Amino acid sequence: MASNIKRQSSFSPRGLATVLTAILAITTVSAAIADDLDVNQEISIAIGGEPPYTELKPDGTLSGAGPDIDRGALALSGFKNFKGELIQYGAMIPALQAKRVRILSAGSLNIRPERCTVVDFAEPAICTAQAFLIRSDMSGKFKSYKEFADLGLKLAVGAGTLQARDALSAGVKQENLVPYPDNTSAVKMLQDKRVDAIALNDAGVIDMKSRSGDDTLQTIIPIANTPIDCAAAAFNKEDKALRDAYNVGLKKLKDSGEFEKIMAKYGLQTNYKILANAKSAAEMCNP
Repeated sequence: MASNIKRQSSFSPRGLATVLTAILAITTVSAAIADDLDVNQEISIAIGGEPPYTELKPDGTLSGAGPDIDRGALALSGFKNFKGELIQYGAMIPALQAKRVRILSAGSLNIRPERCTVVDFAEPAICTAQAFLIRSDMSGKFKSYKEFADLGLKLAVGAGTLQARDALSAGVKQENLVPYPDNTSAVKMLQDKRVDAIALNDAGVIDMKSRSGDDTLQTIIPIANTPIDCAAAAFNKEDKALRDAYNVGLKKLKDSGEFEKIMAKYGLQTNYKILANAKSAAEMCNP
């Protein structure tokens, strides 16, 4: 400490003033962040209930790759307390805008330009392709939403999901889109022939098939003519300090190797490889 004081005493008045100004600026910024971000506060994380990306256990425990990434990133920025909120996809952004939750989990919403106008996204976390889960009697009949629409078949989709929107854009009629409350119900609808396919992301479809124990179900990955999408945690437009803290923690999580371990834990190694070539959130918001 004494040696540092001696060095400072040799500064010119202008140099000393510059140092003091810098110290004051850092102190002011740190104080502002401390005011905005109480690391002891409870952070509510909204999820859609879509294993292996997001899941809320019966005891209230958050699980899935998204929540694990969220907690890991925020923990590396000093936060300790988290709780999960199960919210339908279509109600997520309104809940965030109303400040009923602080974060939409990294395993919930894909980054899309229209969404970027109403929420702030962190950097990409999970990149996926869209996929169908079908019965064996549907094998070879379609590979795209357009082909599905031309056949006049019924499609199970999550309410407010990207899959629902893209199916409509490709010509699937609204009356042929059947919303489902959870993945188990969707598989039962497919097996009972109330729908002819389920549209979801690749890992979600694989998880549905695995959990069903039904070896006759088949996957189509990717759905032809659909883009590769990346999901990220989303924040209220007024919560930029929390978004920035999350991004700092997310980079640390990736650099440490823990991020890759989380992805492997949930069988998302393919998604991790896709992420390596992903654009930044800013680029995805402004293509």
